Amino acid sequence: MESEVLRFRHLSLVMLVLCFSTNGPAHAKGLLDLFMSPNDEAQIGAEQHPKILEEFGGRYDDLGLSEYVESIGQFLVQTSETPNASFTFTILNSPLVNAFALPGGYVYVTRGILSLASNEAELAGVIAHEIGHVTARHGASRAGNSVLANIGLGVLGVVTGDRLLTQIGQLGAAAVLQSHSRGDEFEADQAGVRYLTRAGFIADAMSSFLTKLEGHSHLEAEIKGVPSDQGFEFLATHPRTADR
Repeated sequence: MESEVLRFRHLSLVMLVLCFSTNGPAHAKGLLDLFMSPNDEAQIGAEQHPKILEEFGGRYDDLGLSEYVESIGQFLVQTSETPNASFTFTILNSPLVNAFALPGGYVYVTRGILSLASNEAELAGVIAHEIGHVTARHGASRAGNSVLANIGLGVLGVVTGDRLLTQIGQLGAAAVLQSHSRGDEFEADQAGVRYLTRAGFIADAMSSFLTKLEGHSHLEAEIKGVPSDQGFEFLATHPRTADR
């Protein structure tokens, strides 16, 4: 009898998952709230952080520059919708031109992307955009969707918050570093502009830097002899500037 009750609960929960996952972004965010708390997101970020460091050459060994990036990041966080949230800003020792964020407030910029920033406002624009992804919970949502897609293949599986965390841990950083949707990018752009403006930076610095990134992408593609949308790591996790 007890096993039948558990089976019924599991089936009911799976039906709820399917209902949420097939009814658009708003429902998906409702599902995220149902299964994943801010503490869960922090756990995901903390577990994936060492893996990110290993994959991208470790932390860049420049204390002064690291403190500078951290100070800009924390200043921008104070202008966000979650000023008391915990954020960690890390420079990765990688020549790749990239920036991204994990759930739980883990924001990364590579030394490659720092080398392209001409001024503080452009750097702040990159960081503000990634903070926007965190405050909108985009990484957590993508991770959850990936896991739910896998769970959906075995409808009788038990779907719980703990299982989501376990599955995300097994999928690794790839689960939260998938290419952002155009909608997510627009939302992060809008949030980034808000944070820049509130912090006193020139908001146009974000768009000018995106244009610079696109130019760099074309140059790298030409050097590699590949199509322009394959020339540069940033485009693996961010849509083209023209699409935004």
